Amino acid sequence: MKKYPLLSLLATMPLCAARCADIDLYQSLLVKETPRHGEGITVTWLGTAGLLISDGQTALLIDPYVSRFGMGKVFFQRPLASDRELVRKWSEKLGKKNIRAVIVSHSHFDHLADAPLFARETGAPLIGTESTLNAGRGAGLREDELRLVKPGQAMPLGRFTLRFIESVHGPVFGSVPYPGVIDKPLAQPARAKDYRLGGVFGIVIGHPSGTILHHGSAGFVPGMYDGVTADVVFLGIASSGGIEEYIREVPLRVKAKTLIPAHVDNFFKPLEQGFSLLPLSVKFKEFCDTAGRYRDSFALKTLPIGRPVRVLPVAR
Repeated sequence: MKKYPLLSLLATMPLCAARCADIDLYQSLLVKETPRHGEGITVTWLGTAGLLISDGQTALLIDPYVSRFGMGKVFFQRPLASDRELVRKWSEKLGKKNIRAVIVSHSHFDHLADAPLFARETGAPLIGTESTLNAGRGAGLREDELRLVKPGQAMPLGRFTLRFIESVHGPVFGSVPYPGVIDKPLAQPARAKDYRLGGVFGIVIGHPSGTILHHGSAGFVPGMYDGVTADVVFLGIASSGGIEEYIREVPLRVKAKTLIPAHVDNFFKPLEQGFSLLPLSVKFKEFCDTAGRYRDSFALKTLPIGRPVRVLPVAR
């Protein structure tokens, strides 16, 4: 195409137009509720499945990932090392003195790589599967700074109560990436494939103000949320295949009032370069069109990156 730059430009124009339309759609759905001191639950999205949930006294940090390794490093299995200074800056920005737990829903690099550093920076325990804890051990965390969770376990933290429900990871281009477990301490630098999946959890976060469900990976076990209700669902949609069934099995099953898609952003791109959608594996408009058929059941909203917004109590 180098000989025909105009043809190359014309060939990419429909794709660029579609992505711009998707960005406009995302922006149009942004949560408008700004936090008011001492009222309700706020969330701050860090991109990917990363979320800070706070009631003003206790904050929970789930799947924090700000180092954002480049696509070439990930796919060519180059050594990866977290950006310690960036983790330090984000810890300060998020209010590290209130962070009581750093929680990892599964052990892929885009959920786990930065988590041990956030735990060290905040003094909060690292919580997750044995695979997650092995990354903590590799980062030099002590055993008393690690907390193992198992499916069905409930865990009180301040006025929050967490429950961990066993799930599965959705396929990416036909298969689940990096299956298996991290069976010994994992120190950085490490390759993306060293961050084995481990176990996968949906995390139900209860509070007197309401309930949030963090479902960070676009996979599910049919019936996994039987008997569970949640006001707000934070739903990973990277690689989501059967969108209709996925919506039935997660937000509809828990009777959600608000559905917030997550893991939609291009996590190979530095946060400071601004928001863009993950190419290829996220079909954002298709997801929104499908979710829109259930607007009588829940409101579809999106989150800004790095800015707290109030999600509970749910606005009427």
